[in-house]
Amino acid sequence: MNRYLYIESKQNIKSDESLMISLFSEFIHILRVDSQDKAIILHHQVDTDISFHDVILNIMSDTLTDLRIYESYVFEHEEDKDRHISWCKTILGSIPFNKFAYLNDKIILSYLLPKIDAETKSFMLRKFEKDQLMLETIKTYLESNQNMILASKRLYVHRNTLIQRLDKFHQTTGFDVRLFQDAFLIYQLIR
Repeated sequence: MNRYLYIESKQNIKSDESLMISLFSEFIHILRVDSQDKAIILHHQVDTDISFHDVILNIMSDTLTDLRIYESYVFEHEEDKDRHISWCKTILGSIPFNKFAYLNDKIILSYLLPKIDAETKSFMLRKFEKDQLMLETIKTYLESNQNMILASKRLYVHRNTLIQRLDKFHQTTGFDVRLFQDAFLIYQLIR
């Protein structure tokens, strides 16, 4: 399982590259580093309970540098991650730099929701983009006011089957439709 952090600066970040790598290597095991003029991409595998939002705010205050960080979710395949990085660069270009210091898929989706495109929808839903069974399960669950018993009756499945599907969706996409904000965002995406 692969993840990445995309750290972006308004100015050339090359001079701060070694500092960033040493700071983040305390929290994650860095597998690979890709550098650009104004961005550093740190590829890693390990999940961590560190708040990268707090980390980036502390780095910004210590270095007096304008930065923002995007924290990706999990990718099973390297080529999916590479496509996502390309998409991420494009999307971050459309979001004003000073709007967010920390970004993830939930923040991006809530920001872009009024103008969502097919590619963004594909990246958010991942392998479930064309899975009608899963999308119908999620939609029915949400339209049942997140009531497990009612939704399982409407879907003609056992309650445990519904729970397993919701868990699988959460593990794959990072969106837990049992939580209001995630449910709202996903419902707007699939309705």
